[in-house]
Amino acid sequence: MNNRPATYYYPQLDGLRGIAFLCVFFLHAYHPGFSDNLLGRYFQFLYSSLALSIDTFFVYSSFLLTLLGIREYEKNGDFSFVNFFLRRTFRIWPLYYFLMLLCFVIVPFVAKQAGVDVSLPPATYYLFFVSNYYSGSHVFMLQFLWTLSVEEQFYLVWGIVLMKFQNYFKIVITLFILTSIGFTVYSTFSHLPNFNNTLSYLFDFSAGALAAIALHRKNKIVTFFQKISKVQSYIFIIIIPVVISFSFFMIIGTARGVYQLLFQDVYRYFFVVYITLLIIEQLVNEKTILKLGKSRILVYTGKICYGMYCFHGVVLTFGFYILKKLPSMKYSLLNAFLLLATTYLVASISYQYLEKPFLKLKDKLRRV
Repeated sequence: MNNRPATYYYPQLDGLRGIAFLCVFFLHAYHPGFSDNLLGRYFQFLYSSLALSIDTFFVYSSFLLTLLGIREYEKNGDFSFVNFFLRRTFRIWPLYYFLMLLCFVIVPFVAKQAGVDVSLPPATYYLFFVSNYYSGSHVFMLQFLWTLSVEEQFYLVWGIVLMKFQNYFKIVITLFILTSIGFTVYSTFSHLPNFNNTLSYLFDFSAGALAAIALHRKNKIVTFFQKISKVQSYIFIIIIPVVISFSFFMIIGTARGVYQLLFQDVYRYFFVVYITLLIIEQLVNEKTILKLGKSRILVYTGKICYGMYCFHGVVLTFGFYILKKLPSMKYSLLNAFLLLATTYLVASISYQYLEKPFLKLKDKLRRV
């Protein structure tokens, strides 16, 4: 029997994950044209900012794993790395390696029979979760899975931290943040690629860990959001569009060259900090304006978003291929919603019949 307390599940965060996935999906599925005037460039900036939803996943993942790790250590007096790694394996690997079978075996075979060329990367990059270091061009249905490699690499390191260094969280997290910022600045000035590098996202993972620590210790930030007024809640929500607008003018209007890239990194850091605070706000603010846990569609999307994230590339790859063959069909927002519905269907089947049996095994291994 699973004796896990109900409070260990947070529908608000599934709602947040649901929004994050939908942002990623429409960034990939719909490519509107924008005019070249100031307003058009602003909307283009807003649309490209949807890519920051990836950071939401990183912050959320670190937050939840750290919170569970702290509670496990507090309850049992230790943290089981083996148990932790097995739980991550049951969650990530079954669907992921099914997708690898599909992409590297079934799709090439079908494509060959149909006389269609498929550009595939060396399979080892994906099989061993190091695809974030592969820079070659390849089929879209694999390209965005680099984020799972980043997370798997983080899990290995963070599992050791949770096992051995919980009493040194401040030191470890400070080192992570400094390393991440230092690497980002160095790589930017050195014109080295850093977008897919795990070091770039140590900042995100550190922010999520800090949120977990703050919630567990009920520090001043948590207390602030517990006592926040409705007016202050509105101000908290309004902050994000204000900063987006300010960042647009700083990035597009004033900064040039390498400094423009650094402003983009600062913008991303702000977004990460905001999402971190939003996670805390959602969990403790009873007067919250954004009731993400009340939206059934968002909560359900968040619940199955791992499958949606993994399969949306396959759906879009084949969907766009079919659309090209139909002269009456054009790339449109309507088609994007049609492909989204298809993704929901595929992910729902995956969750029910592929993921759920392993999730039950995963829950049996939880020590809190």
